[in-house]
Amino acid sequence: MPRVLHSFCVAIILSVLSAHTAFAGELVEVFIDARDPAYVVIQGVSSDTPQIAWQEMESYAQLDKIQMMSWLIFRKDARNILSPYVKRNDYPNTQVLMGVLTLLKKYPGRPFAVTWNGGFAASFWDYQHAAGTLETFRNDPKGYKPLSPEEDPVNPKNSLPELLRR
Repeated sequence: MPRVLHSFCVAIILSVLSAHTAFAGELVEVFIDARDPAYVVIQGVSSDTPQIAWQEMESYAQLDKIQMMSWLIFRKDARNILSPYVKRNDYPNTQVLMGVLTLLKKYPGRPFAVTWNGGFAASFWDYQHAAGTLETFRNDPKGYKPLSPEEDPVNPKNSLPELLRR
């Protein structure tokens, strides 16, 4: 199974396992999956997450490039934790980090991702777009040009405001 699909499936499975109580509990941990170089998946884990979901996440956290950490630690040091996964920043005037922190708190149990170029991914198509643009960049770094801001699905200005309003 391609890595992009595998990472997305893991995120969906964990979301489904924790979805029924995702909004009720306090955010206590963060699940981070950085196996795909195109994006790092981040998911809040609430105090009401079912035990089976905790066990799944803890078993995945034993794998290379996957970890669970305290929400308090992540919140204080999110920039340093996520910056190694951003190879270049195509969105310097956006507040993607603040948006992600707010969304993790607002929607624990729902996976989000920060992309290799500083974008924000919330859907399977966003993840695929990030993988495709990374491949294009790797094939021709000097010739790579991001999409226009209006057309770019991982531009934080296109997706973060709507999710933050809900």
